[in-house]
Amino acid sequence: MSKKVIMIDGSKRKKNTYGILLQAEQILKARNIETEIINLFDPELKDCAGCERCVNETRCAMSDDMSELMQKIKDSDGAVLSSPVYMCGVTSRFKTFADRTNAWVHKPEVAGKPMLFVATTAATGLKETAKFFKTLASAYGARRGGFISRSGKNIGEPVKEDELSRFISLLERDKKDYSPAPDEIVMFAVGKTLARKSDGDDNRFWKENDLFDKNYYYACKMNPLKKLLSKFMCGLLAKVIK
Repeated sequence: MSKKVIMIDGSKRKKNTYGILLQAEQILKARNIETEIINLFDPELKDCAGCERCVNETRCAMSDDMSELMQKIKDSDGAVLSSPVYMCGVTSRFKTFADRTNAWVHKPEVAGKPMLFVATTAATGLKETAKFFKTLASAYGARRGGFISRSGKNIGEPVKEDELSRFISLLERDKKDYSPAPDEIVMFAVGKTLARKSDGDDNRFWKENDLFDKNYYYACKMNPLKKLLSKFMCGLLAKVIK
């Protein structure tokens, strides 16, 4: 059975970032991987109100197309998230999208899903944008599949298959083979601590999925030091987070 990848385009213009997605799409299709590109300016996406209803209850308070978009990503085997660099970061539309996925940080429904990130810029800001994407993946508990970037000096350089090799490998391999980095383990500890101190729907989610008894979102490669880090951070954060 072929895999399905959702590709999110955070650019209003179908130019450089979109061009990278089209090239990546062809590489994926050559591997018999089904794709769907969704431009974030097509669906109706309202700004996050910060009400935390998505955390404490079962659904967002907003009535728009976001729940359908999130379901598409949840149902996929992997996702490619992209944005051009605007003011040393992602576009405001992509940031709105990220804000509205807050539930996935507190209720990690996409934990273990491979994610690849793409950014383009005329000059600077790739480092800051890459850091944002890396943190976002950690917050989701996603398996980080790499970062494709282009700047003004190499914007015309074709996307090579090896730039997607890690992402494709993660699509093909079981998540039990993944070895989370220390910062990913720390993010797990943050989510675990917040859920343990909550009496909302996030607490229910963690209980029902037996996450409070785990050192990470799912069974994976963790050596004794990483397990110790998870336990230590959970203990420390329990004292720090009120």
